[in-house]
Amino acid sequence: MAQVKVGMLGLGQRGLQHLNALWQIEEAQIVALCDPYPDNLQEDKLQRFVDGFALDGIRTHVSFDEMLQAEDLDAVYFSIPPGSHAGELVRTAQAGLHIFAEKPVSLFLDEALEMEAAIRSAGVIATVGFQQRHDNWHAAMKAFLADKQMVMITSVGNGALESHSVKHTHTEKEGGPGNRVWTANYAWSGATVVESGIHQLDLMRYWAGDVAWVEGRYIHRDPEDIEDGGDNPYGYSVTFGFQSGMVANMIITRLRKTFYGDGYQDIAWNHGHLKVEGEGPVAYYYDGPYPPPDKVDSSGLRHPLPVPPRNNSTLEINQAFVRAVGERDENHLLNTFSSSMNSHAAVLGANFSDQLGGQRIDLQELLTDDRYAEFRQKPTPKP
Repeated sequence: MAQVKVGMLGLGQRGLQHLNALWQIEEAQIVALCDPYPDNLQEDKLQRFVDGFALDGIRTHVSFDEMLQAEDLDAVYFSIPPGSHAGELVRTAQAGLHIFAEKPVSLFLDEALEMEAAIRSAGVIATVGFQQRHDNWHAAMKAFLADKQMVMITSVGNGALESHSVKHTHTEKEGGPGNRVWTANYAWSGATVVESGIHQLDLMRYWAGDVAWVEGRYIHRDPEDIEDGGDNPYGYSVTFGFQSGMVANMIITRLRKTFYGDGYQDIAWNHGHLKVEGEGPVAYYYDGPYPPPDKVDSSGLRHPLPVPPRNNSTLEINQAFVRAVGERDENHLLNTFSSSMNSHAAVLGANFSDQLGGQRIDLQELLTDDRYAEFRQKPTPKP
């Protein structure tokens, strides 16, 4: 397989992680890097995140269109804030280049649908950065659940608002948070369910199939408790209804002045529970004669799944994408851009449901019905 020539837009936190992965993949040739902020393209900065990195032979650009026109590329990575897209991905597809887009691909469904249409029309290979599908523990869980009737998934994630890491986008120059932590700001991130919860929701889909409807209710932050633009809600309670009939509950908190976080995840099938514990996935179920002749010994209910040491899922998803592009075979991917639209619609639908007082939103109607048109639209930039 010939080397895949890659250009990258966005060298912030996630872009740097992809750069680090691509640097380790022999089949990938990093040709060009693009970021609107020159300091993000400095070799000494990049070397702090990628061992052994050198710009030798790699060209840098602050203009995406300049990179697109000047470079001989096979694929482009997009790792920019979800509200910052300005047609770059569509132009990339129209140029016949393959696409790796970080999630969420947009804060606006119409924009995401336009991206998908361009990808379909061009026939290019495209994926979204849901690397948790490539986690070998999650793959073992999927295999274990394959023949089971899943009933409910419960996911709880408690985190500190301050735990969001400082980003590399100069938001202070663009009317955003002065501390550059755009992931804590609703207008920039789409709030926590969209920015972070989409990973957990997509993982649920990996195990259980597509979402049919969503209901969401949020506890919004008091104005006096907002600092540095960190206005995302205190808490989120979201219910996703799956096409299979399964229901998933996602509960998230992002509190300030607590500096504490924890989490819990339970996958229930009709005769047991599956959890992720410190040493790996563990199933809890009874496998003796039924009805039990004696009192059930609870110690016999615990069944650790056999799993290898946990892998590097970011490296794995990059290897899969490079292989898919190099061999022109999207079967190497665990998700395509088009298949990921269900995850995207589900989390944005949670936001819209909250705005409508917790109303249940059918995802197919959300994507097509005129009554949701105002929710799908990207606002027109002010002159």
